[in-house]
Amino acid sequence: MAKWKGKAIGAGLGWLFGGPLGAILGGVTGDFFDKTAVETYPRKPLSDYDRSLNFVTHLVGILVSIAKADGRLSPHEVKVIEKAFVNFGFKGEDLTFIRNLIQQTTRVQLNLRDVCYEFKQYSNYEERLSLLRIVYLVAYADGVLHPNEESMINHIIDYLEIQLNDAFEIRGEFCADNDKNYKILSVDRNSSKEEIKKAYRMLSKQYHPDRVTHLGEEFAKLANNKFQQINTAYEEIRKEKGF
Repeated sequence: MAKWKGKAIGAGLGWLFGGPLGAILGGVTGDFFDKTAVETYPRKPLSDYDRSLNFVTHLVGILVSIAKADGRLSPHEVKVIEKAFVNFGFKGEDLTFIRNLIQQTTRVQLNLRDVCYEFKQYSNYEERLSLLRIVYLVAYADGVLHPNEESMINHIIDYLEIQLNDAFEIRGEFCADNDKNYKILSVDRNSSKEEIKKAYRMLSKQYHPDRVTHLGEEFAKLANNKFQQINTAYEEIRKEKGF
């Protein structure tokens, strides 16, 4: 089943996407959005369908912008982004849509600040955290976070107004040191039992998969994976500290 095809996109998000992102979706679906649509149509709450398309479109725009950070975009970098969506569980017509979306996006010079700002306007905080985690997943695909990628991600954190402690917690998932479990919970070895439990309860609520189920099963699975990591980190710390 393809979630984002045809006339339904024009009807559902024509009022939302103007400028480059509207043109990108137009290139994928054949429905070129009016660049004045954002001014012509009143803003309204997004449906789950719209939120899913909003999420994936901006995610692709941000990933391509990061890949272009060094001034060029290699075929290998495009393949890395495509492979990420395969690993996320996209297949069939949905994967074809994603690949076309990536190809269209590579042809446009996007402003990272503008893309992040637009996404922030039409997303909740949990969706922004999910997007940041996916950005890290793709950036760490080769096992290394390159300086230009780190710089771009720091800008994304700023543009999306993500709290630094939440950003550090997400990045902690990808570290390989002995303090990984503590970094996942955004605490340290000297934190009290009460502080650790409080951090765990907050993160369990913040990253509960139910908060992003509307984005589609692929992203819900990623959220569930994150939720499990939080639980595992807490259990490991609990055993280590004996409480």
